[in-house]
Amino acid sequence: MKRLFIALFILILLGAGIYGLLRVLPENEGSGSGGITTDTAAVRDLRTVVPASGEVLPLLSSIVKSEISGRIIKIPVIEGETVERDQVLLELDRTSLETRLREAERNLEAEKLRLEKSQRNHTRLKELYEREFVGEQEYLDAQTDLRLAELNLEIAQTRLEDAAEDLSKTTIRAPHDGVITRMDVVEGQVISGATSVSNGTDLLTIAQLNELYMEASINEVDVEKLELGQSAFIRFDAIPDFEVEGEISVIAPSARRDGDVRVFPVEVIFEVADNRVRPGISATVEIPIASVEDAISVLLSAVFNHEGESIVYVQNPNGWERRKVTVGINDLQHVEILSGLEAGETVALSRPPEFRRSDG
Repeated sequence: MKRLFIALFILILLGAGIYGLLRVLPENEGSGSGGITTDTAAVRDLRTVVPASGEVLPLLSSIVKSEISGRIIKIPVIEGETVERDQVLLELDRTSLETRLREAERNLEAEKLRLEKSQRNHTRLKELYEREFVGEQEYLDAQTDLRLAELNLEIAQTRLEDAAEDLSKTTIRAPHDGVITRMDVVEGQVISGATSVSNGTDLLTIAQLNELYMEASINEVDVEKLELGQSAFIRFDAIPDFEVEGEISVIAPSARRDGDVRVFPVEVIFEVADNRVRPGISATVEIPIASVEDAISVLLSAVFNHEGESIVYVQNPNGWERRKVTVGINDLQHVEILSGLEAGETVALSRPPEFRRSDG
């Protein structure tokens, strides 16, 4: 009998607890607003932005190639090293080109001797022709031989200059100041020169990292709100809580198709303030187009459209009141309320039940 009384007492307690819980839950849900989530109008600073994502790129970057083919015999620099303009980056084997240069020099000397001989012969035959000791044909042949000797000397001189120039190309130098961001070759490797029929071997990449830019695509509606020199704020996916200010340096004059949308490429240039910001990382840019300080605002989801007008549902002691408001700018989270609402008033984030049929 005692066990029966204990069991009945426990059941009574459980029943009372469940009853009390059921009474409490409806009162707490929706902050005491009948199950409706609410927001409170507050004074905030708002900024309307045009957002976009893209990639960080160096403002000046060069892929270094060789103009001639050959075997690499020396690479005095390493990846990540800072180099100056005209600094030696690598050297190619010079053996065959030095042989070619010496041959061109000897050929030039030979052509000079042939020219001297032709000049002497021409001078001699000219005197004899004027004294009518030789015929006209011999004199004309001497003139032709002299002209050919002069042309051959010019050709030999050009070949010597070409050989010397090709020899100088075995030493490859930096085209500008920067950092070697990529090294694609090793000593002993045979490379191809860049010619009209070949792109040649990519040797290394040099980039200036003191100034970078972000390339982003802006849709055709928002691009009309932008202008050159306008400020922009960039954040980086790999560097949380870090932001840098830049400015728009390029707005493409024509659109490109991105799926079903037409976009305009935009470049935002900025100075590097953190060595963690490197070319190739992804970034997000926000370009402010309007701002306001000390504005009364609510969450965007608190503003509804009813018969072409913006309305909010304001809580009062008797329930909910539908009220027309005038809205201003928004920051994709909050919207400015120009009139119709005061700071501290509570608004619904969904239509109250009594308005769902008439306003929905």
